[in-house]
Amino acid sequence: MATALKNIGPHLECDICADKYKQPKVLDCMHSFCQKCLEKYYASRYAGQPKFPCPVCRRETVLPQTRIQGLKTNFHLMGIVEEVSLQEKVACSENTKVICEICDEGNEAMHRCLDCAQNICPNCRKTHLRCTATSNHTVATLEDIRQGKVTVKKTPEEDESKCHKHKGEVKRFYCETCEELICRDCTVVNHSKPKHHYIESGEASRKYKQSLKDMFPNVTTGIQILQKAFATSSQAKQKFTQNVTKTVKAVKDKADKMRAEITTQETKMIEEIKQLQQDRNRTYDEHQETVTMMLQSKQHSFSTAQDVINTASDSDLLSLYPIISKDLKSLKSQNPPQIDPRLSYLSFTPGQRIGDINLGKLEVEAGKWEKCCEFGEEGSGPGEFNGAVDITATQPGEIAVADFYNNRVVICSNEGQHKGTIPLQHPVAVAAIHNPEQRLLVLESGSKYVKAFNMKDNTLVMQFPTVPKHQVDKTEMNLRSLAVKNSTCTIIVGDVKRMVWTEHKATDGEILHTIPVQTPPHYLAVDDDTDRVVVSGWDTKKVDIADSKGTTNASIKPSINGKPVKYCEGVCCDSSGIYLAVRQVVSGTGHIHHYDLDGRFLDCLAQDLYLPRGITFTSNGELAVANRFSIKMFHKV
Repeated sequence: MATALKNIGPHLECDICADKYKQPKVLDCMHSFCQKCLEKYYASRYAGQPKFPCPVCRRETVLPQTRIQGLKTNFHLMGIVEEVSLQEKVACSENTKVICEICDEGNEAMHRCLDCAQNICPNCRKTHLRCTATSNHTVATLEDIRQGKVTVKKTPEEDESKCHKHKGEVKRFYCETCEELICRDCTVVNHSKPKHHYIESGEASRKYKQSLKDMFPNVTTGIQILQKAFATSSQAKQKFTQNVTKTVKAVKDKADKMRAEITTQETKMIEEIKQLQQDRNRTYDEHQETVTMMLQSKQHSFSTAQDVINTASDSDLLSLYPIISKDLKSLKSQNPPQIDPRLSYLSFTPGQRIGDINLGKLEVEAGKWEKCCEFGEEGSGPGEFNGAVDITATQPGEIAVADFYNNRVVICSNEGQHKGTIPLQHPVAVAAIHNPEQRLLVLESGSKYVKAFNMKDNTLVMQFPTVPKHQVDKTEMNLRSLAVKNSTCTIIVGDVKRMVWTEHKATDGEILHTIPVQTPPHYLAVDDDTDRVVVSGWDTKKVDIADSKGTTNASIKPSINGKPVKYCEGVCCDSSGIYLAVRQVVSGTGHIHHYDLDGRFLDCLAQDLYLPRGITFTSNGELAVANRFSIKMFHKV
């Protein structure tokens, strides 16, 4: 009995308060909740609205004018709750003495009157059944109740069978018009014919029981359809779970193979690097050994000569002079062997695609370059240039060219297909920010502001000065160059008048730092691996490699055929080193030189260019050169 009550208990609990139903109200979806719980739920979320969703299934119920109070009370459920509560009370009294609720003698109750809902002792039971008013009451033993042989019942405080409007009258009729039970007086007062149609409650009960039963086949069919749909969904979910397990295993297996392949390539490449290191270290060691021997020989000769001069007698000195003199003269003519600067070159080019598990390749010497494309000619129309002075890679496969005398920046593909034009007044420098904002930066000749354009539609996004706004009109400046620090996504602007570069936030152009420089920054580039800045000084004939504070770590002084160059022009960097455009005075003498990141010359990759100015790497690793009237593209072979 106790177990049965324990099992049924949770089904009689409100889903809102998790306690037994109190004055349960039933919604259109047939879910019931305590009246007070529904009132709080409705007031907190849907106050004043004509309908609200069920807290469990979300199906909406249309409220009567009296809101929650006007919903139908689930008297059937309320009766079950009260009945179970009494059953629990009786069952739980099994191990305790139950006192008679009629007499005051403290006798143990052995029975319960199911009509009066009172526990009574044997003496009171006899009296109870003798009285005319209670002689027809049902009295059961507590033991039968505990064993579930007798159902406990209690008349609700508000008997649903009694009319609330007409005292003493029983609801014997059912008004089909209003769908409610009524008494005989109601049939005359509030539910009179012909506006209302009512029938006897017993007949109505039989009629509507049958009506509900007639609906059962459709409901049963619907239940079966839903059960089938649920089973289908469960099977599909199970199948999907199996596929997930299978697919995860396949992904892991493939990843394991890829990791193994990458590890193999990594091991092989590192072994190759170490072998290269051993071979080149052997060359360095041999060179250093030779230089050391020459040094020791000179030091010995020098020391001996000094010792003879300081300590030998005249006769001894004159005796040794021919030998010492000959030795020192021979040492003077000896020059140390030169080590090939290209031996220090080593670079790694990552693979472009992950799918082919191509880790990349080593470059143990500076590769050769050749021209792969050239487009443009002198003019002002599409595909023509007049003063291409700077160039930068914008979106993948595209470049932007500062076309000075045509007063524009030209956007085109790497093959020269025209993409767009931005009208500007003598643009001298361009650079690109490759972050989600995708900005193209431009300097105009004589302007004190940097302009930033949206790469997607070439619209001006912002412009900012390189000094505080209140100092712009008071400051002399000559902005000539642009670069971007990709590691911090900051903009660098070169000012050859003030001999500084300034660093700015990419988002709003706010000034972060002003760095003094020793070489006028006509062109700038950034080594992303070290954040060092390369400053090309144009007619100063040199290039400085500076740290983030502007301190020069190394300088490049280029030459062509042994003669110092006249102009150091555009510059760019990648992991393989520094690339620099240089030329002499006359047209057609331009070269592109390659230096390592410490400024040592490695190779000349192009020569006899007309007037090379700005240079940049494209998105696919080609080197693009702004060559006055055309754009030349070079690639490694």
